Amino acid sequence: MSQVLTQSQQEEKRAVEVESAMRAFSEISSNLLQSYNALEARAARVEDELAVTNRQLETKVSELDEVTRNLEAVLTALPTGVVVRDSEGAIVRINDAAAKTLGLDAARKGHAIGQTDIPTLECARAGNGEVVLPGGDARVLHLRSSNICDENGTETGTVEIIDDRTEITALGERLHAMDKIASLGTMAGGIAHELRNPLNAVAGFADLMKSRLAASNANDPKVTRWADLICQGAVEANAIITSLLTLSTPEGLERSNITTDELFQEALRASTAHGGEPVQATLVSDVKTFCGDRIKLRQALRNLIANALEIAPGAPLLIKAIQTEEGELALEVHDSGPGIPAGLRRRVLDPFFTTRAEGTGLGLALSSTICGLHGGRLEIKNSPSDLGGAVVAIHLPLLNARS
Repeated sequence: MSQVLTQSQQEEKRAVEVESAMRAFSEISSNLLQSYNALEARAARVEDELAVTNRQLETKVSELDEVTRNLEAVLTALPTGVVVRDSEGAIVRINDAAAKTLGLDAARKGHAIGQTDIPTLECARAGNGEVVLPGGDARVLHLRSSNICDENGTETGTVEIIDDRTEITALGERLHAMDKIASLGTMAGGIAHELRNPLNAVAGFADLMKSRLAASNANDPKVTRWADLICQGAVEANAIITSLLTLSTPEGLERSNITTDELFQEALRASTAHGGEPVQATLVSDVKTFCGDRIKLRQALRNLIANALEIAPGAPLLIKAIQTEEGELALEVHDSGPGIPAGLRRRVLDPFFTTRAEGTGLGLALSSTICGLHGGRLEIKNSPSDLGGAVVAIHLPLLNARS
């Protein structure tokens, strides 16, 4: 009996233990459920916060993209060239204006990204802003550079500004030339009369000397040659005075119908009027007739031919009359000389500027003035001539011959 009770007690004990375990399990389950619910609520809050953060980040990324697009649009629209480099000096961005100013096509522009510099920029720095582009076009550039820093003041790169001041420089040179011509006019008007009277006397007495020698049958070739040189010198001095007066106070135009072939022939004859060798010239005329001042244009063309002959004596010339794509008439003189350096192409049009000891520096300046009277311009082309030398062209508005 006592053994049965003992078993009953044991079963009761087990029941108590099981019940206790069940209560503990229930409590643990309840605690786990509460922890899970709390964790789930926290996860929901974190997910909500993450969603808000993602939306804010997307907004900021969108705003940054908008700022970047606006910056790119501004750089593209800027008429001034911009080159951006990183902290290592490598180029990271070039805007369209910079590419155009530096003569870079799409391929060369893309190749420049990642490089430390661009050859034309290096040449511009070495040439004090003056540079010749790959196509032969001469440019005057003004370069400025600034550092790029972050909010902590740390340098993160540089930005270089490139201004194309070719037209401004040319305009300044034209104004300077106009001032010089104005001063020249004051001087020329004052001395022309005083010089021409003695020159006429010199030429007159030289002619009398030649006449006296001929009348006396005195055969002295040296004296006759000296008299010819005196007359020739007086004629040349008078021509210089006439050129000065034409530069300072140019007369109006007397337009008439001009045949280009006849104009070329007259200019060629005028170039050899003082005993020079006949000129070997090829004439090409796509424009047969036009309207302009025959005498002045003949003088302008004669000056171009004379310059070409002085640069390359005895060499052949090529003279063209063509209609340009802009609808202008171009009278071109091609020579086979060494060409004109890019740095001198603007200066050779200044009065009295010459690279030859025997030159006066008035020929091209006078031709340029005559072109301006016609509403045109004198151009020294960048590309070499068909004969390998320089090309100097008279550009005129193409006015059809009058009926």
